[in-house]
Order: sequence, then structure tokens, then C-alpha cells
Amino acid sequence: MNPYIYSSLAFVLAILIARPIINFLTRIKSIQSFREQGPQSHIRQKSGTPTMGGWIFLIPILLIGFLVYLQTHSKALLIGLIAILIGALMGAVDDTAKIMQANYKGIDSRLKLFIQLLTSSGITYFSERYLFAGINPELPEWMSPVLILFEFVWAFFVIAGTSNAINLSDGLDGLATILSILAYGALAVILWTTGDFYSVTLCLIVCSGLAGFLFFNFKPAKIFMGDTGSLALGMGLGCIAYLNKLEWYLLVIALVPVLETISVMLQVASSQLSRRILGKDLRPFKMAPLHHHFELCGIPELIVVLGFSFFQLLVTIIFFTLQLKVS
Repeated sequence: MNPYIYSSLAFVLAILIARPIINFLTRIKSIQSFREQGPQSHIRQKSGTPTMGGWIFLIPILLIGFLVYLQTHSKALLIGLIAILIGALMGAVDDTAKIMQANYKGIDSRLKLFIQLLTSSGITYFSERYLFAGINPELPEWMSPVLILFEFVWAFFVIAGTSNAINLSDGLDGLATILSILAYGALAVILWTTGDFYSVTLCLIVCSGLAGFLFFNFKPAKIFMGDTGSLALGMGLGCIAYLNKLEWYLLVIALVPVLETISVMLQVASSQLSRRILGKDLRPFKMAPLHHHFELCGIPELIVVLGFSFFQLLVTIIFFTLQLKVS
């Protein structure tokens, strides 16, 4: 099994199907909706651009990924693919709701969290990462169910958190695509050192599919990945990291999406607390997620995308350099 052959196929297939999918989505008027309170430049410049373009890289990832599974029968690879598929379907429903409602709301956020909870619970159960193995026999009996419950909660926190973090990073042309390539690429390097070559292959397939998509998603974007793509990418990334007990690495290899998420949390918390305590709506950022704050500070979109991407790349390189020195 040569991962480079499969990843090359994913890249070529993404390139080949991109134009037909863009034409189809344009014809059925699968048009991105924008928040009225969002950057006005987005409404002026991006209106009319089709969304749900995540299928351009998801189709190659799922087709080639399942082909690899049929040859390897890797349980971890199959669970990762299923997580990506569930994220894609949930995102597609969300995108469809936004298009039909002609607004930015989509499906209820509580429903998304419930689906993510079911998915993470299924991943925890079938992966047997902790549920049926690794429990210290010296622990008191009452501790076992507590630890098992914690494992389900922890899986939800990791997988749902990563899925939503990538989703929040998808707001500028090419940003979520590049950040996902960097995150999956870094995860592939880490997994290579652990010997899980099947998961390495899946990560490389994702990177290659995204690289093909980037040709059409970089500014000026001809297509947006939509929640179809971003929720699927985040679900897959969180799942693969969780299965391999590498979730803490996400704080480094996906630092920008983490900061994007923190910016939203700070914005909401500051707004609500200041209104209750001071009677004023005080917010630390001009807009959240963080990339919109920099846009409203007058920094061009392309510079924000390149700056965020370079920052993530630099953090990842420094991390690997430090790891090499320690080892």
C-alpha cells in the first residue's frame, strides 16, 4: 500500500470533478448566504458564489479512503471515514437549510451538538479506546463507570470542538482549506512516527483532495466548501487525533482554529456579562471569529489568509523542531 499513489489519485480526482460540481451548484442556485451584521465587503464581493463545494474534496476522500479500507480492513481508518461522512451529511443539511431559508442560520445549533454527541459516543464505543481496555484493575469498582462516562464526555469535547473550530475558521477564501491541509499534514507526520500508516494514508488523502480544491477556493473563490466541507474536516481531524490519543497535539497543529473558537467565546461572554453587569454591550473584538476582526481593522482579506496560514505553519515548524531536539 503506497500512500502517495492514493493521495495523488485524490488530488487528480478533485481537479477533474471540480468544474462539473461548480457548474451544477451554480445551476441549482446553491448560493452562500451572509450575515447581515457581517463584513459588508463579503456581501458585495462574494454574493452569487456557490456553496456546498466541500463535495469536491469529500468525494475523492470517501471513495479512495473506502478503497484503501477494502484492502487493509483498518478499523481506525473506517471509523475516521465514517466520522467525515457524518460531518459531511450534517453540513449538507445545514447548508441546504441556509439556502432554502435564504439566511445564515441553518439548522438549530442544539441539533448539531446532538448529532456530534451521538457520533463521538459511537466512535468511543466502537473504537474501544478506553471503554473495554486499559482500566486499571487496582482502582475501586465504583471508579470504572465514572472513568467510562468521562471518556464519552472527553470524546465529545474533542471531536465536536474540533469540528466546530474548523467550521468557525471557514470565513475567508482559502483559509479553512489551508489550515486543514496544515493540520492533517502535521497529524500525518506525527502518526508516521507512531507507526499507524493507515491513518497516515487517510490524512494524506485528505491533504491532496484539499490541495485540488484550493485551486478553486483561493481568492477570488469560485466555490465555498460550506458547512458540508468544514464540519466534515473538523469531525475527521478530531476523530483521528482522538483514536490515536493525540488530541492534545490539536492545540498546536490547529492553533489558529482554536484561537478562532476562543475569540467567539470571549465575544459572546463579554457581550452578555457586560450587558448584565454594566448595562453596556462591550466586546473585545470588532467582530468574531478573529479573522473578521482583522478584516474590519482594514487588513485585506488575502493578507489575513496568508498571515493566519503562515502563523500556523510557523507554530507547527517550531513545535516539530522542539520535538526533534527533545528526542
